[in-house]
Parts: sequence; structure tokens; C-alpha cells
Amino acid sequence: MITTAELVKKVRFLVNEAEGDYDVSLITDDKRSLDYTIMELLPQAVALVQKNSARGYVNVKALSSSDRQFVSSSDGCPSILLPDDFVRLVSVQLNSWKKPCFYISSSDSLDAVCALNGNLFAGLYRPICVEGVTEEGKRTVKPFPYNSDDVLIHFVYEAQYNINEGVVQCDEHLADAVAYACASLLYNVFEKHDASKSFMSFAMALCTGNENVKR
Repeated sequence: MITTAELVKKVRFLVNEAEGDYDVSLITDDKRSLDYTIMELLPQAVALVQKNSARGYVNVKALSSSDRQFVSSSDGCPSILLPDDFVRLVSVQLNSWKKPCFYISSSDSLDAVCALNGNLFAGLYRPICVEGVTEEGKRTVKPFPYNSDDVLIHFVYEAQYNINEGVVQCDEHLADAVAYACASLLYNVFEKHDASKSFMSFAMALCTGNENVKR
């Protein structure tokens, strides 16, 4: 786990280090104001890294056993209710499946159309999850194949950033990518656009696995 305080410290270190460069001027002398702005930008920075990461996941959580329940839907397909902070699926598995499912198919995809019409592409070795929504507007996923006695073994997902929790699970390179992305957004706020662009390029390089990029 990486706390918000630790992430703020990482970003501030990057900014302070850049202040020694001739091409980057001091952002602000107000440390409290700077830290507050960083905290406001962290959710956006995490979302950017989550969207662009090709090497792993940021802020990984798992549904507790009490939350791993199926809900009914009007089409008769049992569904898994997604948590409010859901961003992207990491892994889900029912007890009858031989392998987990790692992605959610859109409701208009070929997999989804075939599954919902009973012409299953899914199987115990190739399960499918299809996006859905309850009558109350809550997001769900529909697992295929499904038996009435199936139990949800695990549901692991990438979550939105929560300032009170920090980043629950993240590798070192992606944590650095979050810091660089936040520093980029910070420089953009203070209209230091060249520095912002440079820092974002470092963040994207880390997202794609090019951690040898040099500042």
C-alpha cells in the first residue's frame, strides 16, 4: 500500500528536483497549498496511469466474501454487482470454471450477443463476462457459463483512487508513473506547459515498460 502522504512526497520530490533546472521556475513557496493541489490532482493522475498502463494494474482491490453475491435481472441472467469504485476487471472466477476470466465484454460484442442468445462461445475453460445494468442503474457483469449452484470464488478489480486509502496495490514503476503524471498535471495548473509535457512523457514511458527513459 502507498499512502496519499507518500504519493504527495514523491510528487513534491520530483518538483523540487526540477526546480534546480534552469528551464523550470519555482511553482509556489506555499508548501501547504502545493500539497493540497497535489492531493486534488492524484485521482486524475491515477486514472491516467490506469488508462495507459500496459504493464500491470494500479490500485487493485478484491470484493469481500460478503459482497460476492449474485443479483437477479429482468432477462433472467444472474449478475455480479460492480462496486461503485470499479474501473477495470483484473480477474473473476466461479467455482465451476476451470480458468478465470480477465476482461468484460461490451453488451454489443459478438461474445455477448451469442452468450445472451444461448449460443454460448463461453465454456468452463473459456468463460465470458458481459457488461450489464440493473433496473436501478447499477453496473453489473453477467458471467457465462453459470449454474444455479455456482459460487463466486474471487473478484479482483482496479479501483478509483480514494484519498483516504491511497493506492492499495501497485508496483514500483507504476507508482512512479502516478507521481510523474501528477507532477505533469501540477505544472499544467501553473501553466508550465513544457515541464508538464516532459513529465507526462516520463509517466507514459513507465506505463509502457520503458523505465530506462532518462530525464
